[in-house]
Amino acid sequence: MLTLKDIDDYQNRLTEEQKKLLLRHCNTYDIKPEICAWYDDWNDFCSDWCDDIGYTKTEAREFLRDSQFITFEDGSIVRLVV
Repeated sequence: MLTLKDIDDYQNRLTEEQKKLLLRHCNTYDIKPEICAWYDDWNDFCSDWCDDIGYTKTEAREFLRDSQFITFEDGSIVRLVV
């Protein structure tokens, strides 16, 4: 079982509540809590995945269903190393 000390938040942005949600998500999907990308919100996510990479918004929304992503209540999104 993963704990708070296992979290690798390279930007030190996670709140205590987000850390708890991240650990629950990672323990559920057996993923290390190692963040490789931060997105401020859906628009920021689309800027990267749609504008820069070329996916449609529908395809980008499908990516968010993958366990490597977690969306927090404030709308921010993190991508985990898998």
